[in-house]
Amino acid sequence: MDAHRLVRTGVVAAAGAAVLLALAGCGGGPGGAAPRPAGGATPSPAATPAAPPSPSSSPYASAPPAAAGPADGSWVGLTGGKPVSVTVKKGHALVLAEAHVCQGTARGTAPVALTLTCDDGYTARTEGTASTERGKLVVTWADGTKDTLTKATAS
Repeated sequence: MDAHRLVRTGVVAAAGAAVLLALAGCGGGPGGAAPRPAGGATPSPAATPAAPPSPSSSPYASAPPAAAGPADGSWVGLTGGKPVSVTVKKGHALVLAEAHVCQGTARGTAPVALTLTCDDGYTARTEGTASTERGKLVVTWADGTKDTLTKATAS
């Protein structure tokens, strides 16, 4: 598989993961719509929750929307021969690396501080800083891993 195909595959994977993460907050899960009883009847007021979940129940609710900065966008590349994708937008960050999906906050503009959590307990890319250097995004993670990524473009 050539590098261009690998990068395109990473972009498609990043886009798919972003859509899945966005949709995960919708529907019948916590904070979503209550399931309807059999027969399609609307639940009685007693059957609906008294109050919606607190905004502080999400670990990402504390990240204020941020203005677009130089790190905003989708970035892809290879680190150690393995694809890595980082997406930063409006104070939020998504990382796909080594078959792990991590999401969290992106704060600041130069450098951007990334604070992420991974559902599977992966910790190598959970704390780091990102800055743009000569048109590339360079992310240095707390464990010493360094990703140098190129801005993804739609083809």
